[in-house]
Amino acid sequence: MQSIETVVEVNQKGIMTLTLPPTITPGKHRIVLVIDNEISHDATAPLDDAPTLMRMAGQITAFNTIKDPVAWQQQQRNEWDCDWGL
Repeated sequence: MQSIETVVEVNQKGIMTLTLPPTITPGKHRIVLVIDNEISHDATAPLDDAPTLMRMAGQITAFNTIKDPVAWQQQQRNEWDCDWGL
């Protein structure tokens, strides 16, 4: 399964045109369409939010007490490690 996020223009007749990447093979596919009425960024801007996220790096102090992130992550996984009655 692939996830594709893009911005499309819908015309007055409710028709949109979407060009899929070449990795999508011809044939029948199940597609889930989500209509977000509010575009939170300029529709002409690239959808890559990484530069915005990087500007925020280090500003969230909630995790400042974690000295070893790998050990912390393993601890979180161990806390959830159970057989769930299976």
